[in-house]
Amino acid sequence: MAEQVQSILERMVPPLKDLRDRGLFSPAEITAIVERRRRSEYSLQRRSGSRLSDYLRYIEEEVLLERLRKLRKEKVLRERRWVADGI
Repeated sequence: MAEQVQSILERMVPPLKDLRDRGLFSPAEITAIVERRRRSEYSLQRRSGSRLSDYLRYIEEEVLLERLRKLRKEKVLRERRWVADGI
């Protein structure tokens, strides 16, 4: 089970690095995202079987993360336009 979760998390590395490199999330925030995802993946992979609530919680966390990513991306774009207009 641990190897499967680790494999899933490793596939998430490139997009997370991109978010960090673009300045949308800090390294500490990326670490928190990975920990939340690790916890969620383990709850989905547990031997006793996952529950619907585990899936729904994971989906909700990812939806909220995507909303935050979009807001931050818009903010960065606005700031870049502002700097470009000011020069």
